[in-house]
Amino acid sequence: MFVGIVILVLNVLRSVSADTWHRLDDALYLVDNTSRLNYDEAHAYCLTRGANLTRIDSDKIQSFLTTFISPPLTTERCFWIGCHDREVEGQFKWLDGTQVRYDGWASDQPDDGRGIQDCACLWSSQDPNRHGRWDDNTCGARLDLICQKGVYNFTLTSSRSNPGSAYVSCAVDVVQGDQTLSPNDVRVSVVKNVSSTTSIPYSSTNVNGGLRNNSFVIDSIQDDDKIFCHVGKLARTERSFSRVDFSPINFYALPGLTSGPSVEDISSTFVTVSWSSWIPCLDTGEGPVISYLVYLQTMDGEWVEGGGIDLDMGEGDLQRRMEFVLTGLEPGTEYNISVSAVREGVGGEGPKGPLVSVMTIESGRRFGAFGKGNLLWFLFGVSLAGNILLVVVIMITCRRQGKQQKKKTLPNLTRAPSGYDPKDHQYEVPGPLETGMTTSMKVFREQKAA
Repeated sequence: MFVGIVILVLNVLRSVSADTWHRLDDALYLVDNTSRLNYDEAHAYCLTRGANLTRIDSDKIQSFLTTFISPPLTTERCFWIGCHDREVEGQFKWLDGTQVRYDGWASDQPDDGRGIQDCACLWSSQDPNRHGRWDDNTCGARLDLICQKGVYNFTLTSSRSNPGSAYVSCAVDVVQGDQTLSPNDVRVSVVKNVSSTTSIPYSSTNVNGGLRNNSFVIDSIQDDDKIFCHVGKLARTERSFSRVDFSPINFYALPGLTSGPSVEDISSTFVTVSWSSWIPCLDTGEGPVISYLVYLQTMDGEWVEGGGIDLDMGEGDLQRRMEFVLTGLEPGTEYNISVSAVREGVGGEGPKGPLVSVMTIESGRRFGAFGKGNLLWFLFGVSLAGNILLVVVIMITCRRQGKQQKKKTLPNLTRAPSGYDPKDHQYEVPGPLETGMTTSMKVFREQKAA
């Protein structure tokens, strides 16, 4: 009878302990010594409670959890924690994929016994060298477990952005116990390492469905940065679930031009360049492109921005030529010129495209005053004057040739005397009109003589 009562009391105590969450800073821990599950089942068990298998990455957490398994309930008992090397032997990671850096292992552990021990657990043991320390075990073994979750229920969202920036939202239960969250209580931090954090102020806030939702705009994100949402001040230690990690931000691919600009006009102080607009199927990256920036560089200098062009041109527009005039250049100087495309949003400028080199005209050269347009007008004028002169010469030549032809058709012939031989071609044979005119003139002369 007494033994039965003791067993009943122990079972009740174990049931109570399995449903009791213990708080340390801003994390809650559930030490379950009744479920006896394999590693995957233990993980699923924690997920149903809005938690994960615990992460231990400080002496403070290790000591805190050890108090709930002391003194040992049995001679040997191990509790699953969220640590494994299933992917690469010897490279232990937490369930969120981050590398294990804290050393909580017992002496001579992990040892990958029989080559099949890939999941970690926390010992409750009468052996002081093992109690409160880690060991690797077979993932299929049925053990106790420890779950961990944040004090607050976080909901995280992020929108696609350009590389180097991020737009994220963090929503938390506005009421937690007797505490009502203000906008300043919900924060986002950018973390490089355990000793360096940067808190980001929220850009907007609202309360919807019992959640305090803050939105954040984060600039200057680097590849090794991590983003966390948390309530209150972020502790400068790597503790699991004391804050919530954002999933990797989905970035756009910045647009890039595959062909460089061409030179259209050169003077001593300015250069006109043109280039083909960004086209999705021909160039790299993603649009829409909203502007272009033109850069120039001397042979011994740095790239400097020479100006830009804004436009309302989308991905579906046809290819067109863009043109820009770089002014204020030095005469007789060689420059490199390059163009970059810029998509919408913060940090949307793509890489500089291929460059073109050009030498400005020396200021002492007479022809330097001519741009390409003026030179074309000058050549047109010279050509027009040449054509006019050619027409005049042709007209004069034709007139002279006409006179010479007239002389050939009216030769000086001698009038034939009376009794001439008609077959003699050296004499002119008068026609009817000419004969009539001769008779009239003879009568006129006779009348005048009389």
